[in-house]
Amino acid sequence: MAGYSGTPLPKKLGIEAGHKVCLLNAPRSFERKVYAAEDVRVAHDLRMPPVDIVVLFVDCVADLERRVTDIAARLHPAGGFWVAFARRGTDITEDVVRRIGLAAGMIDNKACSIGEGYAAVRLVNRVENRDAVAYRAAPPPPPPSLSRRTRRPTAAARMAHRFRSTSSGAGSSMRRARARSTK
Repeated sequence: MAGYSGTPLPKKLGIEAGHKVCLLNAPRSFERKVYAAEDVRVAHDLRMPPVDIVVLFVDCVADLERRVTDIAARLHPAGGFWVAFARRGTDITEDVVRRIGLAAGMIDNKACSIGEGYAAVRLVNRVENRDAVAYRAAPPPPPPSLSRRTRRPTAAARMAHRFRSTSSGAGSSMRRARARSTK
């Protein structure tokens, strides 16, 4: 293929070991190339935020406009959002992707060819906005437990319980008499 650099697709997209990658509407041939990367977790939905890299294949501008804000909200602060589109037969161009990304608070920093007939533009969060969404990178705090935590008895309380339960009953009438007199 003339003009092809020979760079593997995962490297071209910035996929590294340990990354969470989300593929949306991807063709099977593209998925196989991404699965070839080592130690990469691939998903087909955005339920595992924060996602390091999202690749969205779109056919029309309306689909891109509808999904860009949801994807941007689930993206890792330093993650990349690739918008892939067919070079021919669609109303999407690199300029359209840039404009929609700017409206969502993102900027483009890379464009490439990702296979036969497909081009892609990478959108990232603006540098000045990354601190505001840095909470996404930290793991969420554990959920509060539903049961109440009971306090563990002290050693003295355990010993007192032991003596009460093993007593032979001596003095029990005296305790009953004291309890009646305080009422």
